[in-house]
Amino acid sequence: MKNGYIYDETQKLIRKYKTRDPFKIMDNMHVIVGESSSFQKLKGFCFMSCKTIYVQISSFLSEEEKQIVAAHELGHIILHRTQLKIAPMKDDTLYNMQDNTEYQANLFAADLLLSDADIADMAHNEDLDYFSLCSTLNSTPELMSFKLYSLTKRGQAYHMPMEIQSNFLAK
Repeated sequence: MKNGYIYDETQKLIRKYKTRDPFKIMDNMHVIVGESSSFQKLKGFCFMSCKTIYVQISSFLSEEEKQIVAAHELGHIILHRTQLKIAPMKDDTLYNMQDNTEYQANLFAADLLLSDADIADMAHNEDLDYFSLCSTLNSTPELMSFKLYSLTKRGQAYHMPMEIQSNFLAK
């Protein structure tokens, strides 16, 4: 995928549905979303059956984590639709850097949930450190790292203050 492809796909959805909320977008796309307490380690998964797409999210997650997992699963729906027909895409570890489909879904989630303009506005505030930036934008440091990586891949200059931890939510 080209550097701006994932970003462009998120922008198409935001323009079409006039929201960054992955739950509202999936609802408008007629994706059936549910929560389950049947699994503790699995954060979420999506699959397609009879041309209907389903997303399940763990009820054990915080609201912030559910939002991130929903955006991540939406990334799979948009970027990896053909793979959904073969087998469910299960996510027990967010921020996975080893698997290319997981990496792409993480970039998608970061680009969907975090606005370039908000980051640009906040980056000019010299009083904010990295973690304050994350807190101000209601982002985890790991999700922010993916967003900054996306911005740098698209030619913008941002310093990456921390390495992306692939197992952050697995703990």
